[in-house]
Amino acid sequence: MKAKRMTAMTLGAAILSGMFLPTAVPAHNLRYASAADSSNSGTCGKDLTWKLDSKGTLTVSGTGKMDEALDRTPCPWKDLKDDIKKVVIGKGVTSIGMGMFSYCNNLTSLSLPSTLKNIDTYSFVGCKSLTSVVIPNGVTNIGSSAFLRCEKLSSITIPKSVTYIGALAFLDTPWFESQKSIDDPFIIINGLLVYVYYDLSGDVVIPSSVNKICDQAVERRSEITSLTIPETVTEIGFNAFLSCSSLKTVTIPASVKEIKQQAFFKCESLEEIYIFNPECKICDSWATTISNTDEDFSGVIKGYKGSTAEKYAEKFGYTFKELAKLGDINSDELINAIDASSVLAYYARISTDKDGGYTVDQELAADVNNDGAINAIDASLILSYYAYASTADKGDIISLENYIKKK
Repeated sequence: MKAKRMTAMTLGAAILSGMFLPTAVPAHNLRYASAADSSNSGTCGKDLTWKLDSKGTLTVSGTGKMDEALDRTPCPWKDLKDDIKKVVIGKGVTSIGMGMFSYCNNLTSLSLPSTLKNIDTYSFVGCKSLTSVVIPNGVTNIGSSAFLRCEKLSSITIPKSVTYIGALAFLDTPWFESQKSIDDPFIIINGLLVYVYYDLSGDVVIPSSVNKICDQAVERRSEITSLTIPETVTEIGFNAFLSCSSLKTVTIPASVKEIKQQAFFKCESLEEIYIFNPECKICDSWATTISNTDEDFSGVIKGYKGSTAEKYAEKFGYTFKELAKLGDINSDELINAIDASSVLAYYARISTDKDGGYTVDQELAADVNNDGAINAIDASLILSYYAYASTADKGDIISLENYIKKK
């Protein structure tokens, strides 16, 4: 496990430093080959061709996906990078390959087609002369570090079609710096929580405008102690909360459909994590999707019986605790007037500034409408559901969650 993780981390570091991809500029080279040389055209994909003219314009023509700048398929213009001043990607191209234009130091102009869907990892990393980019409508994916360290990139247009932005995609650009707000540490683009600029502390609630928490978005925020994720969020990305060292409690709502690899890796203080979607996809290729250390978790995973949370805990020998069902305050497998009465008693106590007397699990079970408050409305919903379930055919009874949604 450690060997695989180190390989991935080493690969990323090497690419960013310009040591791995053939697109990097060797320090000992005096200059690149001239654009006037015979090697100024060729193929860059199954049905794609490229040509660099004497003015420094590189044009890609054809249809389909571009190759990736990897050892097995080195970037075809790797020795011409300093001669590239303008890039025109023609209509028909659907994907810009990994690292293909990385460290094009003199690139100042970029034209992208309406057919483009994907801008892959490291595509334009380190293009230090690029000042503006218009990403066309239709692009859905912007890969990790795609425009990282483009030190003059001050204008970026991102369409609503973009549903994925990888880690550090725009970091260290003037445009990204301009997104900072003194009052709001969250950088949110198209509902994607891309980055958190400032150290957060204490009990943190992710804004309800977020629908996905991107890779590495909240990593290494060492002062967070508890985390509440809103019902709007459907996905938690790779290393999203890596090394949040003071994080003790996490509440993940039923809306979250997927928790990706190492989302809560090395959260050394993490004691309990609530996972309310019984079918949530939890990356179980590693024991470290939820962990305190490099390979272990000593806290408690809380979820419903038979859930993916329980299976994940069982697979790696972690402690699992079954949650009470929504509305079942006393955990007797029934939702009835006794539970409603318990909620009313709790509400009466807290209304007079007394301790409500509920455990965290009971509070979660009692807030049936998920509005953050436990009151007479919750008790009324429980009673209404009890009346419905008491008269409906047993085989037709829906869950309290679905009953509330219908109401």
